[in-house]
Amino acid sequence: MEEKIGIIVGTTLQSVFILTMFYMATRFFGRMFGNIYAAIKGNRTSLESCRSCGHKISKEAVFCPYCGQTFGNINSFSTSIFANFFAGGIGLLFYLLDLLKDQ
Repeated sequence: MEEKIGIIVGTTLQSVFILTMFYMATRFFGRMFGNIYAAIKGNRTSLESCRSCGHKISKEAVFCPYCGQTFGNINSFSTSIFANFFAGGIGLLFYLLDLLKDQ
């Protein structure tokens, strides 16, 4: 009887952990793409005309969303999509290695 209770408690805790990780990953990717979108569009409070097409765009925009004219580089590697995927992949790798170690 105690063994069955231990199995039920263990399974429940693993399920809660997996659901928590899924929720956190979903929030992480949502915020990541939100930040990328904000970096592309920029802040709408201070606008200037695009040098190429003349549309009003943010002074902080990386490139014009209408014509694609670039206005500089993204500020740092940590805000890039590549860095976020790399960090997520490393975290997933460590998690999977930990799961395999327990078996």
